[in-house]
Amino acid sequence: MTDQEFTNELSAEAELVRRYFHEVLDQGKVELIEDLFHPRCVMHRPGGTIVGIDSVRGVAERRKETFSQFETQIHDIFGSGDRLVVRLSHHGVGGGVWPSRLGNYDVSGKMVSWDAIAIFRFDNHRIISPHQDVSGRSGAAGGAALD
Repeated sequence: MTDQEFTNELSAEAELVRRYFHEVLDQGKVELIEDLFHPRCVMHRPGGTIVGIDSVRGVAERRKETFSQFETQIHDIFGSGDRLVVRLSHHGVGGGVWPSRLGNYDVSGKMVSWDAIAIFRFDNHRIISPHQDVSGRSGAAGGAALD
């Protein structure tokens, strides 16, 4: 593979990741999951492992229930081989109960923010194995900042 082919492939996969965060999570376009994720995807999250398209769809649907407003800011995105790393921040206004590793928190009407690093692996130009680790959290609701 030439350097240009490698760069083009990373760019295409970076676009998949951007679409996942901005279109699926931020805008709630859950119907795009099948276009972005491999049928045998396994999502590794701080709260546990999610297996399969239906489970990934459930994560996106719960986001819509938990936050009345949601926005992702991508700070960095870079890759090597079949992986991309993303440093990001999520910001939202709570719309219900937020389940976390440390308990359930009613975040209705509250601003919630947290930072994360996610590593995405790809197979056949689809996301097959995202890993997300929450970092830099402070405040009340399970470590997230609440205003």
